[in-house]
Amino acid sequence: MNSTYKIRVGRSTSVTGPYADSTGKPLLEGGGDLLLAGHGRYIGTGGESVFHDRGQDWLAYHYYDADDNGTPKLGLNRLSWTKDGWPDVL
Repeated sequence: MNSTYKIRVGRSTSVTGPYADSTGKPLLEGGGDLLLAGHGRYIGTGGESVFHDRGQDWLAYHYYDADDNGTPKLGLNRLSWTKDGWPDVL
């Protein structure tokens, strides 16, 4: 229930890195654009996967439900993409 876990994103031109956020700051130096953080009853968002279904991209992740004694649950949010190809949670 006290988790500060959150989802940050970076990208690279190579699967082996290096990875950087949208400002160019390397993830290994503390970079990473915030995609989804805990809010309200949704604590410790993380463990994410992205999938495509029916023409839409989705973010699947776990969170702890503060309204249910911290029970872990599955969250789903639609994803959109900026003109520069960065993800955004709807």
